[in-house]
Amino acid sequence: MKIRILIFFLVCFYSQSFGQIEKKALYPIEIKQKIWNTKFIYDRQTIENPLALQIPLLQARDIEVNVEFLTFKKQRKLVQTINLLSAGFSLYTVFNREKVSNGAYWSVLGGTTLLSSYLNFKSNKHLVKAIKRYNEVITDNKLGLVFDKSFNNQVIIGVGFVHSF
Repeated sequence: MKIRILIFFLVCFYSQSFGQIEKKALYPIEIKQKIWNTKFIYDRQTIENPLALQIPLLQARDIEVNVEFLTFKKQRKLVQTINLLSAGFSLYTVFNREKVSNGAYWSVLGGTTLLSSYLNFKSNKHLVKAIKRYNEVITDNKLGLVFDKSFNNQVIIGVGFVHSF
């Protein structure tokens, strides 16, 4: 009886005992720029919200992709907080016009607009870096050319080919 139970456990867990992680199919992400918006194409699906790319980007398990995408997310949350504070200040100003001067109102509104625009620009740069790195990581075949100098200043040319099995 003990031998049958042991054989049962060995047969059941045999497929998971190879020591390799099952590789999920990751597809490249394409960026489509339009005049007023940006769309992303992943696995033949159009995605308008870049936060929906979190799952495929983080499944690549690349440190640079993770850092760039998480920086994008942090900066996007900071922009939302700044815009919420600006809207709160504008609402306060509407109800208490005599307490806030005209110059203070416009300087706060202009400053928050400039700050949120700058952070949006920077966060989009981080997102593009993350997507470019992600697309580099998931490509199967890579061909590279290397130029180097030896210790006596002779030029060395090397060709490398990488294929993931």
